Amino acid sequence: MRKGLTILVQETESTHMLSKRILIVDDEEGYRKVLSNSLTDLGFETTVAASGMDALEEMKKKNYAVILLDMKMPGIDGIELLERILKEQLFSSIVIITAYTYEDIAREAICKGAKKVIRKPFSMDEIKSCLNELMN
Repeated sequence: MRKGLTILVQETESTHMLSKRILIVDDEEGYRKVLSNSLTDLGFETTVAASGMDALEEMKKKNYAVILLDMKMPGIDGIELLERILKEQLFSSIVIITAYTYEDIAREAICKGAKKVIRKPFSMDEIKSCLNELMN
């Protein structure tokens, strides 16, 4: 009887950990640091990636509940990375973060499967509100 209870607790903890795991993909170090530090302080497990290729490598190691994805990056841009992520991991909620022409990018990103688009510069309140919405 005790073994079954232990397994149930382990499964619940592992599901809970996944729900708190966030991948931050941005080529700007300042944004990566601010997001990572702030979200870690809020109890999330964060991983950062400086490029689309780095993000793809990180996704081979772990599953993420939410991916915060910059739109404009050298190499693989946000839309291409969004498409590649959705082909491989349908359970991640993807939030595009952009400083560029908001309406066009927002429309394209949402049509391609992003859950939300947040404009730079953003406030941490916007990020927290978005995460609460996605995780509840």
